[in-house]
Amino acid sequence: MSMTAPVYPPNAGNTTGHALHPGLYEYLAELVSKRVATIKYIRKAHEGNTHWFNTILLTRESLSGMYPNSKMAKRTYNFYALGLSLGAILDITNPIDYIKALSQIMTEFERHTSDDSKQKMKNIFRKAKSKDDHSFSDNTGEYGYLILPHIPFEMDYFETFFTLIDIMAEAYYKLLVGTEGPICTQAYFELVLKCDGKFKKIVTMVTKELDLLARHAIKEELKVIDPLCHLSGKASSPIEFDPSSSDV
Repeated sequence: MSMTAPVYPPNAGNTTGHALHPGLYEYLAELVSKRVATIKYIRKAHEGNTHWFNTILLTRESLSGMYPNSKMAKRTYNFYALGLSLGAILDITNPIDYIKALSQIMTEFERHTSDDSKQKMKNIFRKAKSKDDHSFSDNTGEYGYLILPHIPFEMDYFETFFTLIDIMAEAYYKLLVGTEGPICTQAYFELVLKCDGKFKKIVTMVTKELDLLARHAIKEELKVIDPLCHLSGKASSPIEFDPSSSDV
């Protein structure tokens, strides 16, 4: 499930971005197949009944400890906004219009989640909220496609994540609709790769977190097998997961 290898060969001797490449659709289909398989595997892992890459079972209990709703509020909102925005463009029938809208959403989402300095300045002038206030709202006027609704209640992280994963899969599948032919040009494929790169940031972030959780679980299993193993070194400490350290 490598996400770093090139998915199509370098452009040899072709200088126009609108030239037809007969093999590009096959590479596009391969890309979609790999990405959908990866995100569906991650979804399955979050259900709490899968051995992470055939190593150790990630239980729902351990996952809930990793992703408590109270600490995941910001990411949950961002994932909800992304899923809502992606769902809104799935009805676009023209492939060119669709990939342009998808590219714009991912660009706006990346800007929204990485603009930490702007958010901090907003918080300076924002009234202090009580601990029970889980509402989120943003100025949607600054974005053309990214939808940022006001949510006055706490959302469930897992349900939001599952929904986002399902919509992401649909967004990838739609890249194959109506593109088997002259539409699948070098220029079109470059836009696909641009969007894919931004999706991969989300997938990579979550994959790293699950790797961390799996390593911790394996350590705990080894301690059960050999209770004296902690005497040979420093005892393992609980995972300290800080959602605010990520851009999403």
